[in-house]
Amino acid sequence: MTTPTRPLAGFSAHPEALDDLLSVPQHVRMLALGYLGRLVRAEVRGPLLEEQGERDLRGARKLYLDDALDYRLVYVERRAPHNPRHLLGIHLVAVGERREVAVYETAARRLRQAAVQEARRSGMPARFQAALASSTRTSPAQLAASAPAPAGVSPAVALSPPARPR
Repeated sequence: MTTPTRPLAGFSAHPEALDDLLSVPQHVRMLALGYLGRLVRAEVRGPLLEEQGERDLRGARKLYLDDALDYRLVYVERRAPHNPRHLLGIHLVAVGERREVAVYETAARRLRQAAVQEARRSGMPARFQAALASSTRTSPAQLAASAPAPAGVSPAVALSPPARPR
């Protein structure tokens, strides 16, 4: 008799995050792919990021990818609206070097852009979109975490949980 396993969470990625994976050294790429698999299986969870000056990453998480701590992976967890303990998916935002906080700058920019695009798709008036883009109350990462998978554009990569045998 096999023991039941947790269902896999979904996976999506910012299209440029996939380019990030291709641009890092191969050993870092392999570590990142291994961690992504573990994130989808809910085996690991990175620490929460914070707001630092102009970089608002509240709600996003990070993982250290290499022993030298030179590379980071930044992601957002998507949780069920009525059951935050239930992980729906992982959205990869950025992979890159920690040096000069490059990966965090990239992640903050991508999350800000995604929040504004989501506001446009939802039909939010332009003045509210502008306020959202500069708001310090709800971070773009928090908005992304509460939003469904990116609407209007299919994710660059999507993994569905395998069908469970009955």
